[in-house]
Amino acid sequence: MKKNINKSDKGVALITTVVLLFAVMIIVLTGAQLISTSFKETKFHQNFVAEAENVARAGLVDTVSWFRRQGDVVRSGVPPTNPTWEDGAFHPIQIDTDAVHSATIDESIGLVKEYPLNEARTKWARYEIKRQQDTPDIDPLAVHDITHQRVPNHQKGEGLAWSIVSTGYVYRKISIGKFTSPPDVIISKARVSTEIRRINLNNPACAVAVYDGGSGGTYNVKVNKNGRILGGNNGIGCARYSGDNAPSVDSNGILSGLPQSDTTSNDLSVISIFGVSELELKSMADRYDVTVTTPMPDMSLIYIDGNATFDVSKPLRSSGILYIKGDLTIAELSNSLYSGLIYVTGDATIGTPCLIMGCLIVKGKLSLSSSGATDVAEICYDSQILVDVRNRVCQYRENKSISHSFKPMTGL
Repeated sequence: MKKNINKSDKGVALITTVVLLFAVMIIVLTGAQLISTSFKETKFHQNFVAEAENVARAGLVDTVSWFRRQGDVVRSGVPPTNPTWEDGAFHPIQIDTDAVHSATIDESIGLVKEYPLNEARTKWARYEIKRQQDTPDIDPLAVHDITHQRVPNHQKGEGLAWSIVSTGYVYRKISIGKFTSPPDVIISKARVSTEIRRINLNNPACAVAVYDGGSGGTYNVKVNKNGRILGGNNGIGCARYSGDNAPSVDSNGILSGLPQSDTTSNDLSVISIFGVSELELKSMADRYDVTVTTPMPDMSLIYIDGNATFDVSKPLRSSGILYIKGDLTIAELSNSLYSGLIYVTGDATIGTPCLIMGCLIVKGKLSLSSSGATDVAEICYDSQILVDVRNRVCQYRENKSISHSFKPMTGL
């Protein structure tokens, strides 16, 4: 038996369906509008966050530049004498009469700079890198000497390692009054932090240094025909940390110095030579390669993570510090020339013609020139070149593996 449905019931059902569809449409449209608005607000907020973070990073760059411009180690001494507190050596000077050359616009805070972000000069950027005041209270956002925490056998006040925090602001500049004073409005704020290290180069005064010279019938350093290791008048020819044997020298080879061969108390480890770990050295390098890439920049720190072979198509022609985590091979006829310090964790085989001025450190074995050489392979100790390397390459460098970003606090 069929149930009868009158026309009024059909009308009610139709009206109900239309109302529900209309309600669903309103909900969908409202949700889409809310999502769109939220996305735009988030995008807007992220843009300003990124802008403030970039401003803070500009402060880090300026601070590292300030440390480098000092020309020497920024330190107060142990115990601190000038200034009288360990962190006081970071003190940018304000020059009111010369804004271009002034290190800061507010010496009482630290290193502070401001600059406009638009042509109307209503939107401004500001970064602050605070200096620790001479008070018992430690400011966690100030620049601090952390040498004692990062460099073994060194103390706070020696200035070999520093922690830096930079705060970046983006704000609307409406008045000419003091920053953050109404009616100026901070739009966004971010902080970034990093550490800088100065490479504390501590190589033995010698042309060549090896970890183990060999004992008995084993000679880990061989100077073949036309090979020359020259220590000069103020350096050892070849120094060794362990082993009894001096280098094996061909009748047509040369080993000279004061003395020609001797032991060294330096264990030739990375930390003892550079004052930083291998990982830190890698993060501080001007260039990191896994294979040889030429040309190499002069007076730079190059880290090669693997065996390095230089030949006639890729000769070794550069200066500074070359760190090779592996074996070094300089092939015959490469016509290589290097000034500075070369550190090899494996073995080194050097053909002719080649000239290395400065110091070569080899943790494994060294073979210089060959029995059939017709040209010269020479390693010459040069203290002045190493002084230049200390002044130009061992300057303060950012440890990129310890950089952090802090997003702005809510309510700004």
